[in-house]
Parts: sequence; C-alpha cells; structure tokens
Amino acid sequence: MKKLLLLMVLCAGLFTGRAQEIYNSSGKAGQARYKENKQKKGFDINRMVFGGGLGLAFGTVTNIYVAPSVGYRITDNFAAGISLGYNYYREKDAFQTYNINTSATKYLPFTQSIYTGSVWGRYIIIPNIIAQAEFEVNNISYYDFDAPTVFDKDGWAQYQKNRLTIPSLLLGGGYRQPIGEYSSMFIMAMYDVLQNIPGNMRTDASGQRYSISPYANRIDFRIGFTIGF
Repeated sequence: MKKLLLLMVLCAGLFTGRAQEIYNSSGKAGQARYKENKQKKGFDINRMVFGGGLGLAFGTVTNIYVAPSVGYRITDNFAAGISLGYNYYREKDAFQTYNINTSATKYLPFTQSIYTGSVWGRYIIIPNIIAQAEFEVNNISYYDFDAPTVFDKDGWAQYQKNRLTIPSLLLGGGYRQPIGEYSSMFIMAMYDVLQNIPGNMRTDASGQRYSISPYANRIDFRIGFTIGF
C-alpha cells in the first residue's frame, strides 16, 4: 500500500510539473506566448495587427479624419495590411464669388469629402523608429474650375463640384511608443510622391496648375495606435 501511495504521489508530481510547463508555453501570457507564436508555421491569428488613426481640428479649418486598419505581423519587424478612411475638410472663406443680379461679392468655404482605401507596409528600423509605405486610392470631391459657373436661386455664382478617383503613394516614417506588451502609439510624417503626375493636375480659375491630391504641397502628419505590433 505504501508503495502504491508513493507511486501515486510521484505521478501526481510529474503531471503537475508537465501541466505547468504546458501552461507557460501555450500562449497564456508574456514572453512564453511570444516564443510560441514565433515558432508557429502558416497563419497565426495571434499575429494579427489592429489599429488606425483619428484626427480632429476645428476653427478656420475643420478637419475630421478616421481610418481603421487591420494587418498581419509577417516578421518581428515587418507588418502589412489594409486600411479604410474618411476625411472631411472645410476651409472658411476660401474663394470669392459674385452676385449676377447685384454685383455684390462674398467669400465661400471650400469643402471636401474623401473616401480612401489603401494597402500599407510598416517596418521597425531600430527600436521605436518606423518606416512606412502606403498606396492609396482616393475618391475625392473637388471644384471644377474649368467648367462654367452656375448660379443659385439668389444669383450667386457657384463652382461645380465633381467626384474623381485618384492614386497616392505615401512614403515616410516616424516614432513608435510602446504603451503595453502588445500595443503602441505612433506619429508619422508622410509625403505623396504621386501628387504631381498628369492625372492629378488641374487648372484653376486664374489659369494656374494645381494638384488635386489630398496631400498636395504638404507633409501629412499622422497619429494613431496599433495592437499586435
């Protein structure tokens, strides 16, 4: 009987030790989960990346920007994915119009709504320093200065607005600040290298050429967060 009890105790001890080993290496927490995920082959849901960006500005210029994204951590330092975005922009007193009946003038706001779909790749160059490339397809509303003006019921001249789909290729980088074991915030500066291609250029009312890229003549600064990378 004593030998049987001793054998049961030894078996229980071995089982407990084995259970603890499985628990610590099965993705339950911390570095154990990271090591196991690193060794897995094929698709691993634990390597999914979620995040996005949000921007709000009010005043003379109103800008509302939201862009959720989802991706996959292909290596420890590289992730890629897709993003959908919406951007509303309004600038007060952007251009002047006139009244055909009274010859009076006034200023009108410039408004624009942009719908975006994109694919992106992000690489950690050194700890907390990231580089990113993102190809976007932007469906934008814009004022067609080449088209004849139309007049509203009160006689005010209005520029016609059209919608058009144009490409952008944003290249840049920034700083990544971890805020947890598997999450971080980032700030990036991006530049559209396609903004001046012929398909993105138009002529304004004074005959000057300009780009209708939503990122024309500026650096685009982005703030966002990621979970999983």
